Amino acid sequence: MINEAVWTQWAPRYRAQFFNSLSGPRQVGLLTSLSHEGIANAAVFSQTLHVSANPPQLGFLFRPLTDEHQGLRYCRAQKAFGFHLLAGQLFEARQLHQCSAKYPEGQSELDSVGLSWQSFERIRAPRITSALVAYGLRLDEEHLLANGSVLVVGSVIEVHLTPSLTVEENGFVPMPQDHFTAQGLDTYLHSRTVAQLPYAEVNAPLLKP
Repeated sequence: MINEAVWTQWAPRYRAQFFNSLSGPRQVGLLTSLSHEGIANAAVFSQTLHVSANPPQLGFLFRPLTDEHQGLRYCRAQKAFGFHLLAGQLFEARQLHQCSAKYPEGQSELDSVGLSWQSFERIRAPRITSALVAYGLRLDEEHLLANGSVLVVGSVIEVHLTPSLTVEENGFVPMPQDHFTAQGLDTYLHSRTVAQLPYAEVNAPLLKP
């Protein structure tokens, strides 16, 4: 058994990696924002959640704030930000991960790693042109958590899909197999569909293979 008496003895980075990876693969993407000078900021986010479909809203967990939290400062100033799902192989994974580096104020992560961008149409935030999905969001709510983290809720104002994505008749958008997910702080994976199942009914038979 692993309990508090054990994990309090671990080195901080070891403990962070353990608990960050324990929940398994999850959505990962780049959150983008724009400085007053028009510099495109980007940060890797895997702490995200679907808040609502009507109205469409997403939530993003910002870790306890420091002076280096450029992204949240820019989101607050512009009242807007972008979020992007990406796909690719090793090079694209390295581009994504490199955006987690602590670039100095005034240096764009997107420009530094070679990710092209332009402005969203209805909000003031950078849109990555190669993204599978690009959400343009308006900052609507902030909730301060007990540990100092901030949960930001954004309302979706516009969505851009890469031309290769199709929307099925029921509204489902299947992601390609080279779509990135993440586990822990530094590991990137590809997703794979196991099954697409019908709406679950009580006492429905479970068919064994």
